[in-house]
Amino acid sequence: MEDTFLTESQLRVLELRMRGLTQAEIARKLNTSRANVSILERRARENIARAERTLKLFERLKSPVAITVKQGDDILQVPKKIFEAADAAKIRVNQGTAEIIAKIKEEAGDRIHGRSVTKNFEIALTSNGELLIS
Repeated sequence: MEDTFLTESQLRVLELRMRGLTQAEIARKLNTSRANVSILERRARENIARAERTLKLFERLKSPVAITVKQGDDILQVPKKIFEAADAAKIRVNQGTAEIIAKIKEEAGDRIHGRSVTKNFEIALTSNGELLIS
């Protein structure tokens, strides 16, 4: 097994779940309880989510461009700020205006009401043009 954040048991449970087995079927196959399988699966998914958040944080930290979107800002004005910062850093943004706005709405979620920002958040632009919203 590779060096990961998952135990062998967690990995085995996830592999079997990906094959379509239920927790009860996995419990029978591994000669354990369904409750134990449930715990292993939950902890595995938590470890994966933590690893994903860590990678996203690391990508954000090394991003050459960071923009703070402030409370009261109009999200329709944010793409212009992104493109200006990207131009200054000589980075090509991988998305157009409509895609950026959709991504902001999706990932900023409750920090936006209508077109207005209700709580500050940051947008980082990676050197390969990817936007990271936090």
